Amino acid sequence: MKLEEYFVIDGTYELVDGLYNVKGSVRLIKQVEKLPVKFGKVTSYFYCSSNKLKTLEGAPEKVGGDFFCFCNYLKTLEGCPKKIGGYFFCDRNLRNTKEYKQYLILNKLRD
Repeated sequence: MKLEEYFVIDGTYELVDGLYNVKGSVRLIKQVEKLPVKFGKVTSYFYCSSNKLKTLEGAPEKVGGDFFCFCNYLKTLEGCPKKIGGYFFCDRNLRNTKEYKQYLILNKLRD
């Protein structure tokens, strides 16, 4: 599997201990239910919105910029980054769930 078949990488990347670390940004370009690789750190933004994702498993552990995962089929935020330097965009997921309500509260606190 070639990383470039699934993602547009604006910058450079390296594979370390099974995780892709990216100096730059990442944008998912194929429709998938699950990310095909695992990311460690992404220094800029990570975009996986408007897709068919059912899970965030494989999402970066740390994102230096914004994290976009809106318009997917997520039922949980499990697997989302532990640290996001910018904004977290996850609308149109998790409707009527406890996690979605927590997401809305966190977004209001961030403003």
